[in-house]
Amino acid sequence: MSVTKQIVELIKSKNEKGLELLYDNYSRALYGIAYRVLNNQEYAEEALQNSYLKVWKNINQYDEQKATLYTWMAQIVRYSSLDIRRLKSFERQEKTESLEPRVHKGKSVTITSADSIDAKKLLQGLEEKYSIVLEYLYLKGYTQQEMSDELDIPIGTIKTRLRKAISIIRTNLKDEKKLFMGVLFLLVILIIVKIFIF
Repeated sequence: MSVTKQIVELIKSKNEKGLELLYDNYSRALYGIAYRVLNNQEYAEEALQNSYLKVWKNINQYDEQKATLYTWMAQIVRYSSLDIRRLKSFERQEKTESLEPRVHKGKSVTITSADSIDAKKLLQGLEEKYSIVLEYLYLKGYTQQEMSDELDIPIGTIKTRLRKAISIIRTNLKDEKKLFMGVLFLLVILIIVKIFIF
């Protein structure tokens, strides 16, 4: 009997040995999925824990004719991770709103984004067909296949648009870097001229 079948049979019979085998064989890969969506170790571990509980409770819904055990569990981990990301985002928003009256009583602070790359600004510079695939992949955590299903676009078109969008963004960033270096060079020349003239 394969390890996968053994895991499924043990969990179906509510034998904890099945969870041990599941953890030993799949935890690193499943944790990687959660971490890519959440980019936080604690949240990724929480998502993985929730996913193990869902696998334990819902193992009878698994159909090996439709998907491999890994694919089925990967979906569970991805959705659990997205749920946690939404929850944590909501909690941060609630904390921010509860602090808002106190913030307005103090000095006003202006935050500039001169030293950061604004992802939304980069996406705004793209045609919608390119920006939407980047948004779904990197900001919403979809896989290419999920995007294809959700947007009703062939997977080959999704891949082509992703490559093109990344290429456009690279070009735009190179142009910004050249402009920055040109301005920096001009400032250095002006400073040198000022030093020697005065």
